[in-house]
Formats: sequence, C-alpha cells, structure tokens
Amino acid sequence: MKKSYKKDTILKLLSGMSSEKEIRKYLDRFSSDDYRFAVIKVGGAVIQSDLENLVSSLTFLNEVGLRPIIVHGGGPKLSEELHKRKIEFSFVNGQRVTTKEVLEVAFEIFSGENKKIVSALKDKEVHAMPIIGDIFDCDIENTELGLVGDIKNTDSSKIKDIISSGGIPVIAPMGYTKDNQLVNINGDKATLALAKEIIPDKVIFLSDVGGVFDGNDNLISNINIKDDYENLMSQDWLHSGMKLKLQQIKLLLDSLPSNSSVSITKPLHLNRELFTDAGFGTLVKAGHQIDKLTSLNKKQEETVTSILESSFKGTLNNDYFKNGLKEFYLSSCNRASIVTTKYKNITYMDKFAVINSARGEGLGNAMWNRMLSEHNKIFWRSRSRNAINNFYKDVCDGFQKYDEWSIFWIGIDDLDQLTACIDFAVKQPATISYEN
Repeated sequence: MKKSYKKDTILKLLSGMSSEKEIRKYLDRFSSDDYRFAVIKVGGAVIQSDLENLVSSLTFLNEVGLRPIIVHGGGPKLSEELHKRKIEFSFVNGQRVTTKEVLEVAFEIFSGENKKIVSALKDKEVHAMPIIGDIFDCDIENTELGLVGDIKNTDSSKIKDIISSGGIPVIAPMGYTKDNQLVNINGDKATLALAKEIIPDKVIFLSDVGGVFDGNDNLISNINIKDDYENLMSQDWLHSGMKLKLQQIKLLLDSLPSNSSVSITKPLHLNRELFTDAGFGTLVKAGHQIDKLTSLNKKQEETVTSILESSFKGTLNNDYFKNGLKEFYLSSCNRASIVTTKYKNITYMDKFAVINSARGEGLGNAMWNRMLSEHNKIFWRSRSRNAINNFYKDVCDGFQKYDEWSIFWIGIDDLDQLTACIDFAVKQPATISYEN
C-alpha cells in the first residue's frame, strides 16, 4: 500500500512534464526487472557543482522503487588536486596517463567522491552502498597510458545483491589486474562495460553540460549512429573527451539490442529524460536503415498499413495505395513511416506515423530529418487536437488553422503558391476512418 501511494504521488508530481499515461508506460517498463533498470554515469563536474540536483533525482527514483546502478567520475577534482600537489599529468586521446603518483591521488579522490554521493543519498534515507575496485578485472590498457585498466571481466553479483536488498550501488571507476595491481579506469568505459554485462533498459550520462552541442552551441537532441556518426567524428568542434564518449557509445550500441539507447543529460532533467517521450538532452541510438520507396509490394503495403493504423488508431481506406503517386519512407524496424506525394512539384506530407512502442527512441526524428534532407519545400495538415502539433509548430516556417485542421509548411515563401497549397491540403479526402 505504501509503495502504491508513493507511485501515485510521484505520478502527480511528474504530470507537469507529460501525461500520466505516458509516465505510467515508462514506469511499467522500468519496473519489469529490478537490476536492469538503468546504468547512470555521473560526471565528476556534477559531483562538484550539481550534487543537490543529482541526489534529488536519484531519491525521486528510489521513491518509486527504481534502483539505478551509479558509476561516477572525478576527473576535475583529481586534476585540481594534482595541480595542488604539483604532480605532473597528461592526457592521450582524452584519457589520463596514470603514473603511480597519479594513481595514489586518484584512489584518494575517487574514494572521497564516492563517499560524498553515498552520504548525500543516505541523508535522504536512500540505502546507497559504495563499490570501489571490487567488480572490474583488468589488464593494463597500454604502456603509454600507464596504470590504466582495460576491463576484461565484470562481476555483477555484488551489484545484484545490493539492488535485491533495496539499495543503490555507487561504483568508483577502479579495478584490479590479475597481479592485484590497482588501476584507474576511464569512467565512460567502466559505464559501458557494466551496460554490456547488465543490458539495462537505459544508459544515461549525467554531465554539467547536459548533451552534445554543435559548433554553434546548439543542442543536438538526437544522434543516429548509422547516419550521423562519421560526420560527427570529423567535426573540429567535437572535443577529444566527447569523441571518446561517442566512440564508446557506438561500441556499446553495436553490442546491444537494436532498440537500445544512450542518453546524455543533466541531473535536473533526469526524470524528464526517463519518463517522457520527448526527453531532455541528447539521445543516441544505433539507428535503423530508412528506405525510400516509390512503390510497395504486398508485404510492404501490409507493413505500412499496420504502422498507420496503429499510430492513428483507425482503419486505412482500402484504396489508399491506389490513389495518386506516392513516396514511402519506411524504417527497417517496421515501426515508422512517412508517406508523401506531390502538388505542383511541392512535397505534400500525407502521413507521418510512429507506433506507440517506438516513441521516445529518436526514430521519428530520424525519419523526419531524412525527409527534410531530400525536400526543401514541404506542407502538411494535422487535426487541430493532434498532440504532435507542438512539435510541428517548432519545426515549421508557418501554420494556419482552418476549421478542424492546422496547415503547416516549410520553405514556401511565395504567397500565391502557399495559398494554393493550403487549399489543396484542406480539400484532401479523409483516408483513415475512426469508430464513433
């Protein structure tokens, strides 16, 4: 009864971010397997400057019975302390070179940062337990980096025991070699090694920045590894630390189920990232191939029909594929589709559909961006009560309400042309029927 009460309370608090139905969807999904909920990497800068929001968000999760696995860094604090003690250090490709002197200080700092998180959680009556060096079996990564561990095995038994007892494990990125040599481990690599072992529902990186930003300091909300990775890695504005993070994320996603994702956000926005489709920060997905088709075979027609009917919760007209020339964008996972046609050489988006179970994964954004990359003039209509209209208003150049419809457009600046397009959109016959 107490747990149910807490869940209802949390739902009410979260309802300001999204619908209760949407939040319940994620709660139910995350509650299915206790220890596979989430692996969360806490950046060292967060511990220094945003510990309050971190603890608040983790306490929030604890209240609804969700136990994330926490891996923390401590890089900024370590660098600060090394400077104070006049101990020289350097980096190679975003990783700290770890001498014996550096290692001694690293152990001290990581132990202290670990204690800081654990103590702050215990002050909020959260059962948190420290893990320092006990779960990672390592080899020396390479001599250039010194005493830096390359993880060969991850023992998750202690983690599972802590979660089974109602606790939250807080893990420092350190391990031991077979010769019992303590080694420093890159925090991102430790996080990804745990994710490979646990296969959680979510992998989240919490940073003081809260995402990946482009050269103009704009947040990149979605990264599709299949489509975006090579271009991103070639950009001068992507610093070495973020390059290493994205490299590790790609390796992880290559080894996980195709629907897996990694999020980069701030502690303040953690719950919004977890419990809403829109999320908050940067969502990284392995991505799916998006095929562009000018005609469909019978099986493809059935797939597109299923996607449209599932998304719109109605029945598609039998003659839909026979009327007019259409182009179809279809995801390889068969969970999203866009249908376009032409009006006076301008693209009319007739349908944009993502099935409910795929929402929040970045698939819709990938489909949308693919369509935009191939068409510079687009218009479409949406029922005025459609929940997606907020997204449409953000991405369009303009829109006009007309009875039950809102007409949106991108790239159309000729008034006569625009008027004709709006008239065309309004007069399109309904192609999906709904039960009364």
